[in-house]
Amino acid sequence: MNTKPKTSRIIKEQRKKMSLSLKQLSKISGVSLSHLSRIEQGNRRPSIRTLQKIAKPLGFDLQELLVITGHLSPSSSLTSEEEREKLQIELNELMNRVVIDIKRIQEIINRLILSK
Repeated sequence: MNTKPKTSRIIKEQRKKMSLSLKQLSKISGVSLSHLSRIEQGNRRPSIRTLQKIAKPLGFDLQELLVITGHLSPSSSLTSEEEREKLQIELNELMNRVVIDIKRIQEIINRLILSK
């Protein structure tokens, strides 16, 4: 029986399917070679942040990798496409308000400086 953690096995198998060396995956993902090696050997459990970095080079999106490795149930969703669009719109509106607020702050500062 293979006692290697499921995540380690899946990462190694997928890396090999993609014909990537550990060194190549390290360079593409920005995860150190030694850390990747320890993950594949089952000596380290990757954080969600690490999984996020290696998901795309391994041909997965983060949610898919989390489901495959058992970190997330298949019925769960990190963010639906519709929710993602709403959040992007809200973020854009907030950023526009920040720009307007910064311009107003600059106007006030200028008036205060000129009134001296």
